[in-house]
Amino acid sequence: MATPGMRPLTETELTRRGPGRLRMSAYHAADVARWMIRVTPATSVLLPVSVRRGLLRLGGCQIGAQVTGLKRCGFETKQVSIGDGCFVNVGCWFEGAGRVDIGRDVFLGPQVMIITSVHQIDQVGQVARMPSPSQVVIGDRCWLGARALVMPGVKIGEGTIVGAGAVVTKDCEPGAVYVGVPARRVR
Repeated sequence: MATPGMRPLTETELTRRGPGRLRMSAYHAADVARWMIRVTPATSVLLPVSVRRGLLRLGGCQIGAQVTGLKRCGFETKQVSIGDGCFVNVGCWFEGAGRVDIGRDVFLGPQVMIITSVHQIDQVGQVARMPSPSQVVIGDRCWLGARALVMPGVKIGEGTIVGAGAVVTKDCEPGAVYVGVPARRVR
């Protein structure tokens, strides 16, 4: 919501000024949050986890009360919902085209990437310039190992384990174990 007679700050203005030099009104709080998420990480290891959660919420993400970790993570979008009791390890990445819904008590290993868009290819082989977004859903009590990659449109069932380095290209059944590239069920 804009204050009459004031315009939002551009990314360049935010970068030049930095958060310490902004006049702090309710209107500018959203600008500061945007700057913190996009320019300097709101997930800096120098900030306590409660501040990291607060900055991400201020930026528009839905972060549960007991979410821990969130160190040096990348959020390209505010369309992220992380349930209570989750642990988001160092360097996780949430791509910004589609929505990401993560259930309760989910553990994400280091550098897990969640991708939410693809570039469609037409009949002549031309790649679309604009991405097509797809929602990613991760059920309650899942565990994704280090550097697991979740592709657009995937639904991971409740209680599923995804091994380190796996590339999840299709939906995963609840309570199963998936490993490999592409991820396949082993249990």
